[in-house]
Amino acid sequence: MLDKIEKKFSISGLNHLGLIVEDIAIAREWYCNALGLEIIEDRGEIIFLRAGSDVIAIKTPAMAVAKPEHSEQRDMNYRSSGGWQAMDHYGFFAKNRQEVDNFAAMLNEKNIHIIKGPYDRKDGRSVYFRDPCGNVGEYFFYIAD
Repeated sequence: MLDKIEKKFSISGLNHLGLIVEDIAIAREWYCNALGLEIIEDRGEIIFLRAGSDVIAIKTPAMAVAKPEHSEQRDMNYRSSGGWQAMDHYGFFAKNRQEVDNFAAMLNEKNIHIIKGPYDRKDGRSVYFRDPCGNVGEYFFYIAD
């Protein structure tokens, strides 16, 4: 474990989440058209999307973080949990329980595989799915204690 140190910095939120996808066109269709996220910037092999007050960077393997400008050699053979790095899932907030059910209905209409749900749990209502890029996502209505 890391020893607790005097903090000389603060974290006020998540600046962005970078997801690697094999096909940027499929990702654009899913995140922009199906989910309705707004493109902030499109650089071809990487697109930045606004998700509420957060940002998602969708990128091809060629744009993965292990590249010369990060002073690290890219290991094109490194794969963990089916991707370039291990990530369990991404999640979006829902405003209420009904939105979770509406989202699940949209997934069904688009033939997106629902892994679990929608279902109630002690902290809210959730649906897990596998997006067209192969990533696991969650749409979740959270009830604070």
